[in-house]
Amino acid sequence: MEISVSQFKAKCLRIVERVEKDGETVIITRHGRPAAQLTPVGSGGGKRLFSRAGGTVKITGDILSTGEAWDAES
Repeated sequence: MEISVSQFKAKCLRIVERVEKDGETVIITRHGRPAAQLTPVGSGGGKRLFSRAGGTVKITGDILSTGEAWDAES
């Protein structure tokens, strides 16, 4: 389905419900050119929604210690 950004704005809730229910992808256009794509969750072609950068950072030290002694009571 393809819809203009102004139509999407007016019918947003119904369109999101349709995408969720039917699994349909919606292309949102601006001035006749594709500007955004609305797809149902889980249809990202195997891409994870969260933690996309997982495994790209290497922790080399103690990330919990500041090296400073402190007392929470004082």
